[in-house]
Amino acid sequence: MKNQHAQSIPAEISDLMQKPVCMMSGEEFIVLNQYANQTTPNGELSDASSKQVNVIGVKALAAYIGCSESTIYAIKKQGILNDAIIAQVGRKIVFNAPLARDLANVYQQEQRDLRREQY
Repeated sequence: MKNQHAQSIPAEISDLMQKPVCMMSGEEFIVLNQYANQTTPNGELSDASSKQVNVIGVKALAAYIGCSESTIYAIKKQGILNDAIIAQVGRKIVFNAPLARDLANVYQQEQRDLRREQY
């Protein structure tokens, strides 16, 4: 039965599970932690994991939202995305992607409204 469970775990996760935590980078730990949060004790993906999508890094968030990295950097610098940041390890930032998208959409709509008022 243990072999069946081991076969369902992706190779990357299996390798991380063998690595001591003190030897992991922050990114590796976050990836392993996210996998653990998405699975039940018997190794199956849980339905609750589909509610919150976390992305690691500005590049991944830009791809998720569908905008440029420079746009993400600009709105992050203004503090718009502060509520969507889950954790930051060094330069890597973990974002709650749906919340970040909602915050970016609200900010974008406010900017459009400001430009319309100017004319």
